[in-house]
Amino acid sequence: METSTSLTQSMQHITTTKLDALSRQQQSYETSKQRILGAAACQSTQAGKVKVLLDALEVHDIDAPANISKANVRRFLEQSRHDPSVPSALLREWQMTLEQALEAPSRKYEHASLFGRLVVEWLGSEALPLSDASSDSQDHFEHVGRKEMYDQRREWESIVFAEGSTSNPAAIKTYLTGIFGSTSKAKKMVKEPLEALREGMRSFKLGTFDTLVLQTCMTGMLKTDLLSEEKRKALVDFSNNSTLLQEIADVLNMQIDALENWSWGEEGVPVSVRRALNGKYRVYMDEEILQALLIHFIGMKWATHFRTVFGAFFHSGAWKQSSDNSLDGPARRKRQRFFGQGSGQSVRNERRERYQSDYFLSQLPELFDDGTDNYSEGSPNDDVKSPMAIKQSLLHLISTELLLNARLNRSITVFQSDFKWFGPSLPHATIISVLHFFGVPETWLKFFEKFLKAPVKFVQDGPEAQTQTRRCGVPIQHRLSDAMGEAVLFCLDFAVNKSTESNLYRLHDDIWFWGSSNASALAWESIQEFASVMGLTLNEGKTGAAKVSGDLDVVPHETSLSNRLPQGEVRWGFLRLDSSGKWTIDDQQVETHIRELQQQLKACKSILAWVQAWNMYVARFISNNFGEPANCLGRPHLDMVIEAFEKIQRGLFADIDLPGENVGEYLRVELAARFGVENIPDGFFYFPIELGGLGMRNPLIPLFLVRGESLSDPMVKFDEAFELEEADYYNAKQSYEDGTSISRHLRTNTHDNEPFMSLDEYSRCREETSIHLHGAYTALLEPPRSAIVEPTPDVRNADRKLDPVAYHRGRDVYEQWVLQLYGADIIRRYGGLALGEKKLLPIGLASILRSEKIRWQG
Repeated sequence: METSTSLTQSMQHITTTKLDALSRQQQSYETSKQRILGAAACQSTQAGKVKVLLDALEVHDIDAPANISKANVRRFLEQSRHDPSVPSALLREWQMTLEQALEAPSRKYEHASLFGRLVVEWLGSEALPLSDASSDSQDHFEHVGRKEMYDQRREWESIVFAEGSTSNPAAIKTYLTGIFGSTSKAKKMVKEPLEALREGMRSFKLGTFDTLVLQTCMTGMLKTDLLSEEKRKALVDFSNNSTLLQEIADVLNMQIDALENWSWGEEGVPVSVRRALNGKYRVYMDEEILQALLIHFIGMKWATHFRTVFGAFFHSGAWKQSSDNSLDGPARRKRQRFFGQGSGQSVRNERRERYQSDYFLSQLPELFDDGTDNYSEGSPNDDVKSPMAIKQSLLHLISTELLLNARLNRSITVFQSDFKWFGPSLPHATIISVLHFFGVPETWLKFFEKFLKAPVKFVQDGPEAQTQTRRCGVPIQHRLSDAMGEAVLFCLDFAVNKSTESNLYRLHDDIWFWGSSNASALAWESIQEFASVMGLTLNEGKTGAAKVSGDLDVVPHETSLSNRLPQGEVRWGFLRLDSSGKWTIDDQQVETHIRELQQQLKACKSILAWVQAWNMYVARFISNNFGEPANCLGRPHLDMVIEAFEKIQRGLFADIDLPGENVGEYLRVELAARFGVENIPDGFFYFPIELGGLGMRNPLIPLFLVRGESLSDPMVKFDEAFELEEADYYNAKQSYEDGTSISRHLRTNTHDNEPFMSLDEYSRCREETSIHLHGAYTALLEPPRSAIVEPTPDVRNADRKLDPVAYHRGRDVYEQWVLQLYGADIIRRYGGLALGEKKLLPIGLASILRSEKIRWQG
């Protein structure tokens, strides 16, 4: 197994070898170039100078500039020997252009040298805040963490090493019996919902390992941030060795056969404190690899089983859909007489479908090979909607609901909360009581208890660290922990649904609810009761409520929040919801993160690490917390975020020992100071790594890509829907009164002279009946259309030359914008869009470094 240190040394050796070869090629080319320029200067005629330069381009396989055809120039040179009509000024222009073309390889060699030195600099700073240095590294940031880290560790220890005394198994059983014991079933269901749920739990089968299952587990674990970098690299080595895979599978199957004897071992599992991108500190276990694989396998099996069994309960008839704003039987039949059977496309149905697909048990995978990291701040997974994508869709859903209720002239109350230290504080007795109530077999309950009561010791305390047994909470980044947490919170989801006939929108333990004042109050009371019974504490710092009126003319006391609801602001990311239903940016929170970003950037000892920190913190974390653009947020939100990013950049470089006034100036100054390189083109900073750029992300470009197509007033979508709805009504009424309506011919004699329904009656319960309202609702949840970046001929042709196959597949619009913005300058300097020859650039090594898990400065 190659350790992190030896791998780094190997990467340094590869880069150094490339740099040595590059230096020799560069020296050889520069000598040749000087000889060529000297030979051209010795020519007595202008045509002779051009011919020498043209021959040199072919010898060295240098592309001619876009405005020159080498074949044509040779023809014109031949003409000039006999025909004085070929202008001498044109020959001089060709000479200058070809001399510039000879400079392009020189610039590429210089760039390749700089790029290689940047990689060497990054490799030489392995023990940096952005590296995954092993836990015993003397330079690892966790050894010198901030006061906040030690404070949070002490609080964590006070929770997990104390018995969860507020959890009463008898009270939990009584509570759950009251909720689940009297549920109605759907007509097609044979068994009562609770009985079917318990039968499903008893049917669990674990299965065994084979090499394919083992590789799936390894892939899933590598997507998490559980193991140390040394163990992560070992896991990659294991996954590429077929013989070793079979041996590991055999050993794990032996452990499954003797699962009743499984234990963590006596020595204690190493744990360490790490700082997350959002500033929170979390305690991670670092168990032995085979132990981690076994637990991951069991966790995935139970998580997918819970998803299936709880999903069946959702469809059993026990889960209710509110009857508010819904037609009763006579009204539905009357509507069918006039308009026939509806399409089924309605806001009510859309809400239920989105809740089920995006929010119901969102922490649990549907399939065994779903390796989504539930704690990731990263970009979406290709196959499964990522936690961040779901969080963004929640903002868009709330915003659309606010608009809809305002257009329907209804007040709406929104509240949010979460549980304080949910993972560490979840009592073991609560978990076991809930699973026992649901019918999980006793043998598995015993295994779960052993899993929960893990002996742990902090690596920061050194070799004499004390081993202590966990008495409360679940370990982070384990699928089995996710399954247990979701099983408990599933009870909360159903309790709220039963009391309100509405859904609690939940992302792990972050909970959101909106509806009428009364429904919101009932939901909040259900949450408080659940927390009390389960031994959990609600987080007052993240709890708040807001009432938004749909009528601007109401008297002030009607907009006041019910005293049955929590006080405090409603927040999403860096946004606050005001009383008018608009989101505004919390400038104070942004200032806090600017200071944090300053500290993280100052801690970076290499340029590439600095760029990676910028990309993760600004272009991803801060951008995510401003909210992704959507039609429901409109152009005002985009303009607000654009202005915020202007402030961030000004604040970042103010009152700090970072040179320059913006990102580009800082990097230009640093490159000059560290490597003596001047006159750096802006494209170098923003071009993708595969073209030899630094790959720095500009958070403003995605905003400008959609700004032109964004709605200046999102409410216009609902206005249009109402107009279309009214037009449908009058067309239908006219057809009915003219006797041309199909529905009239199909009507029975009983209703033959029935007058056509009124517009008010037709418009009632739009959320159930209006296809146009459904169209507007779904359109507002979507992102604005992106602009089409029109490539100029020089950039288009240069891009096609790079890789014709990739060119026809197309670049994403962000890269198109970057290439078009900086491409002309890069083409002029380097003869194309590639800043260096790919074989001379250590691009692969840079990509490996960028792909590693980021560990933030503590």
